[in-house]
Amino acid sequence: MPRLLLVIADPLLAETVAGHLGRAMAVTRADDPASALAAVGEQDLILVDDAAWTGEDAPCRALRAAGVTLPLALLATGGTSDPDADLVIAKPLRLSALAARLTEMLSRRSSPSEWTIGPWRLDPDRRLLTADDERTVRLTDKEVAILRRLAEAAGAVVTREDLLADVWGYSADLDTHTLETHIYRLRRKMEDGGDEDSPGLLRTEPGGYRLALAG
Repeated sequence: MPRLLLVIADPLLAETVAGHLGRAMAVTRADDPASALAAVGEQDLILVDDAAWTGEDAPCRALRAAGVTLPLALLATGGTSDPDADLVIAKPLRLSALAARLTEMLSRRSSPSEWTIGPWRLDPDRRLLTADDERTVRLTDKEVAILRRLAEAAGAVVTREDLLADVWGYSADLDTHTLETHIYRLRRKMEDGGDEDSPGLLRTEPGGYRLALAG
């Protein structure tokens, strides 16, 4: 079973979350920064509540500074953001959605280094799309992150809210216009057009977007 380190100070919340996630993961609990760092060990993933952390640094930034390289998910209050978090989940929680997001997050650890998207090969490390005819397209960091998130969904719809949270981190200052602008630019690069109704590779669906991976 995947091993999860759960860092939540509130005993009731910790028990509730651990009980739900414990159906599919081996959960280790910690309730403060010191016990969290002591328990990192051989964990696969850390889920930390911002309310459980003290100090000037944000929780995930503090963990990274302490040398933690594991995937980090943050339970965030209000507009809290942490650039060192791999995933930010706003409170209040929906336990079923939380479990699904963490499971998907773990699956990314074994993700391929390249994805095939229609006639394109996405190389995220080089921020490059290469076509079968050797055409190349340079991408920005955010464009890579959007395509990678959609590719990891294997053709399933990813909601606008999930894309905003996963690519930009949870922030009250962001809205779907930010995402739509990036989607439009990606379509221009991949499909020579930005038509929202285009049945091309990057498709708009009710509530989100998906990739037609087979082209």
